[in-house]
Amino acid sequence: MKAGSVRFLATVAAVVLASGSVEMRAEAAEPAAVSQLDGETLTLEFIDKAIAEGRYKSAHDLLARARIRFGGPEVSLREAELLLAAGSLAEAATAFQLLESDPAVGARAQAGRGITAIRAGHAEAAESLLADAVARDPSLARAWSARGVLADQRQDWAAADHHYAQALAAAPGSANILSNRGYSRLLRGLYAEAEADFNAALAKQPGLKVAATNLQLAKAMQGRYAEAFTGTSRDELARDLNTVGVAAMLRGDHRIAEGYFARAIDMNSRYDKVASDNLAYLKSIAPELKDDDRARP
Repeated sequence: MKAGSVRFLATVAAVVLASGSVEMRAEAAEPAAVSQLDGETLTLEFIDKAIAEGRYKSAHDLLARARIRFGGPEVSLREAELLLAAGSLAEAATAFQLLESDPAVGARAQAGRGITAIRAGHAEAAESLLADAVARDPSLARAWSARGVLADQRQDWAAADHHYAQALAAAPGSANILSNRGYSRLLRGLYAEAEADFNAALAKQPGLKVAATNLQLAKAMQGRYAEAFTGTSRDELARDLNTVGVAAMLRGDHRIAEGYFARAIDMNSRYDKVASDNLAYLKSIAPELKDDDRARP
């Protein structure tokens, strides 16, 4: 795949599709393991789960009780994670940094600050922080995965492969890491391999929306347009028409893409702007569509 296509696909998939391309959240404990945990550890796992699922009010309430009952660096680390998840990046960076010298949570805190730096757009600082974090604790799967994301941004595919392999070695079968690696492969034009990763991620976590959306894109990028709509609900059809339209546009199937974008616009006003912008871009790069417009009375 050409570099320009990679950049365009990255922009389209991450922005125009209106879905996140990367998930770097901590994952909750397996249900079978939770029953064996003590009170403090169980509470921390519930907090992790609430943050991972976007239930920030629940996480906040659990943290307030945990601070009174237990206190300590593990609770403080979750407070920093909640700030990060909620998008309070400056506050999160400060909270993580205060914990970096703690022997129990320091490496995880450094990884958290590295991920905060990624979200703030500071790639070089993020890479330095994450490299230090995995040097301190090589089992930090999320930090390895985040380094893979940074390598993807640089189009350093060898480094990306290494980092995702390390991440999966530390957390075998992680849905989020499989999804991140799939997105990396999608960017490179390795569509069959990307599809396999997204399927594996969804087998682990069926509700992982970013993996489901990118799975559609991976199928559509192989020309399997109709199959890409498998499992689509009526409420999601306009979004999915836009997604598959993007794939058709990237593949050069301009008339097919035009049809999908037009249907997305007709079906759902939510997608008027997104699909309209895509359609306008398509017509700017597809001379045959301009000719059609001129031929119309």
